[in-house]
Amino acid sequence: MPSQNLPKPKVPGQTDDQSQTDDQSQTNASHQATYIFPKTTPGVASRENPAGRPPTKPTLTPNKPLTQPADLSQSQAISSISADDSNAVSSAKKSAMPNDLNEKEQKVQMPQPFVPSEILTTAKPVIAPAAQVLTTDAGVSTEDLELTKPTSAPQPNAQNEQQAVDTKDRQNGKNVKPPQKKAKFSLPKPILILLLLLVVGLIGFAVFKIFFNNDPKTTPAPSGSSQEAAQPQEIINITYWGLWEDGEILSEVFKNFEAKEGIRVDYRKQSHRDYRERLEQALISGSGPDVFRYHMTWVPMLSSQLATMPNSVMTSAEYQQNFYPIAYESLQANGGIVGLPLMYDGLALFYNKEMLANANLSVPTTWSELRGAANQLTVPGNVSTRRDDNITQAGLAIGNASNVDHFADILALLILQNGGDPIDPTSQNVVDALTFYTNFIKQDKVWSNNLPNSTMAFARGEAAMIFAPSWRALEVKQINPELDFAIAPVPQLSSDEKITWASFWAEGVNKNSSQPAAAWKLLDYLSSPEVLKKFFNSASLVRTFGEIYPRTDMASELSEDELLGAYVADAPFAQSFPMASFTHDNGLNDQLIQYYADAINAVLAGTQPDRALQEISSGISQVVQKYGLN
Repeated sequence: MPSQNLPKPKVPGQTDDQSQTDDQSQTNASHQATYIFPKTTPGVASRENPAGRPPTKPTLTPNKPLTQPADLSQSQAISSISADDSNAVSSAKKSAMPNDLNEKEQKVQMPQPFVPSEILTTAKPVIAPAAQVLTTDAGVSTEDLELTKPTSAPQPNAQNEQQAVDTKDRQNGKNVKPPQKKAKFSLPKPILILLLLLVVGLIGFAVFKIFFNNDPKTTPAPSGSSQEAAQPQEIINITYWGLWEDGEILSEVFKNFEAKEGIRVDYRKQSHRDYRERLEQALISGSGPDVFRYHMTWVPMLSSQLATMPNSVMTSAEYQQNFYPIAYESLQANGGIVGLPLMYDGLALFYNKEMLANANLSVPTTWSELRGAANQLTVPGNVSTRRDDNITQAGLAIGNASNVDHFADILALLILQNGGDPIDPTSQNVVDALTFYTNFIKQDKVWSNNLPNSTMAFARGEAAMIFAPSWRALEVKQINPELDFAIAPVPQLSSDEKITWASFWAEGVNKNSSQPAAAWKLLDYLSSPEVLKKFFNSASLVRTFGEIYPRTDMASELSEDELLGAYVADAPFAQSFPMASFTHDNGLNDQLIQYYADAINAVLAGTQPDRALQEISSGISQVVQKYGLN
């Protein structure tokens, strides 16, 4: 876009003498040193800026055993007495045997027990069964009571005769083995059989629960006249390197996926520090994860390690139908699609609703309107009296590279809207965009180096408007929960073509993964509308909102949201370039951003924009060649 197309509104107190301005810029060449990365926001927890985060019953134990050990001396004495008795009985047996032989045929009179006269008058005769000796024991068992019932005497037989002889011998003190008593308690055979069957059934049920019912998925039985028992399905394990999201937010989804597909996910949240280098090294060495998160602008750096998505997961036509165009344009390499997004983000205009209402201003939709509103919202109101050290309220955080958090995204957006290409910094379109950007400070003086970083300044009410991605809204809410603000789409240079800015993360599959089918099945599952809603709802329990949906068929879910609707509205028109802030890649993005930061600083120090861009052109060419950026 030629320079005359950029808006040049009349600013109160501003002189038209451009040469005078340039002379003054030359005299102020001793500019304060600025750096590429804005100062961190203190005490603020965020995704891409984590460095700014603030921060039984007692068991009773017996002291001694419940019983004391037996007295060993007493046991020994008892044992000794028992032994003596045994010897005496043995001798008695030997002496009694001859007499027993001589008196075998004698009739023995059975001794009669003493019965009181009261009982004799009323008692009925008791007939003892054969082979059973009546006793006078004090304790009478149930069996004994049964035996005392009147019964008919059995017919004598050899066994009865032998028992009678044994009874005589016992009467004469001879050694005869007493008859064994029957078991005191017994169960009928049918009951025993039933109990046995019950025990066997319980054991079988326990074995089934242990070995066959723990696995949620089983292999289906083969078809045919006979079917074999189902066997548990083998679990497949895959590793997933993630960023920003804690495992607690994803755990329920991973459990459901494992139950459905038999694939277990080992999720490992990574630190953003040196993440790109660590990831690339792991992928090259063969020890990398099966699935990993990467920024959409990293495709040139990781293309040789990214697997292409098979058509069985999603065809190219289905992909373009499901996701925003910027995803299809950015996530391509090796002749195919190499990533699935689980989120969307970009750049939008944050504005203080109270400040705009007090100034009777509507939300700007063009850069011309934005420049005029920024000038009107800046304090002091007269541009001729504004200095870098006396601005108490900034109209818009823009114009430098030191304390504008997302200066690179803003400048790249201006270049793209103006028809330029950041790869060719010496083109007139890029020169005009850089000039327009720096004039917000050089001419309009709507922002100051002495103010805090743009996010902090907006949250504290020291800036009326800023450009930022959606996750910065979480920081603003954390710093100042009472701030009344809203978010609008980015302004446009021309009404002929709408161009917005995208910067988001995607999920890819390791080209050398041992489980590529399982890895793609996971990403297909995670990118479904049902699972994305679960992600959003789970994240909303721990913060203000979750990630913006990347799918076009879910745009209506958030289109009316005061904080997220602007990003959804801009998503279909988004473009991008490797000048995305806070990717922490130490590579393509950060190196290109550093060169353009040098150009901004040079212009603010008095160098002409075209000359400043000529000085960085060779460095940009080297970065482009190094990473194969087309």
